[in-house]
Amino acid sequence: MKPNVLIQALWRRRISLLWWSLGLILMVTLVAIAYPTIRDNSELDKTFGTLPPSVQALLGLDPANSLTSPAGYLNSQFYANLLPIILLVFSIGIASWAIAGDEAGGTLELLLANPISRLRLALERAVLVVVMIGLLTLVALVTLGLLAPRVGLTKGLSIEHIVAATIATTLLALVFAALAFAVGAATGNRSLAVSLSSAIAVAGFIIEGLGAQVKTLGPLRDISPWHWLLDSQPLHNGLTWQAWLLPLAVSVVLMAIGIAIFVRRDLR
Repeated sequence: MKPNVLIQALWRRRISLLWWSLGLILMVTLVAIAYPTIRDNSELDKTFGTLPPSVQALLGLDPANSLTSPAGYLNSQFYANLLPIILLVFSIGIASWAIAGDEAGGTLELLLANPISRLRLALERAVLVVVMIGLLTLVALVTLGLLAPRVGLTKGLSIEHIVAATIATTLLALVFAALAFAVGAATGNRSLAVSLSSAIAVAGFIIEGLGAQVKTLGPLRDISPWHWLLDSQPLHNGLTWQAWLLPLAVSVVLMAIGIAIFVRRDLR
């Protein structure tokens, strides 16, 4: 009987997913329960309004919304920084491990000694990455969905838009996870996969913050997944094509490239 690669990998990563989930629940809870303490503090808007536009962009501040409004608070304290960072660290880690981790540990060839093809192994490990990110996202969404109405974060802000913003943030993380997966699958080097995808993610974040002020960064900003997320403003506009189609297409292409190289190259 052919082993179920996906189920086996999920079982191996179950403890990691549990701890990440518990940590994310705590983070979302802290963000939610902190909102009532600043909801009526108008001085915050004056203070942060004096910051340079590039700094405001990096902090996720939206001039159209008060920092103390539900949309302004969630965008600046959760969707523009905290949730993307958590999902990026988690997704890059799991994606770089998906193939390169087992190869570096010397267990990949043992797995391939079973009656499964490289293509099937790579495809199921790619699905693993998507499933793991999806499960962690679901934890964040359910937690926020339960707490938001109780602390006033849904005043003037629909649950549908919160769902859209969460999905858009997840797709941002998926792009860099796909890059880590592709590099790991193509080279068998997990360290390279982590460092390269992390560096590009950080560079994209900085470029998005500076791009509005530095004209020469405009072309780079336009092709950045960070720009696709932040410029589309899913908390206001819902899940536009820019926020889901572009990152999804890039993710599929990157994973396909990694799988194509993996099935042809010599293993260590």
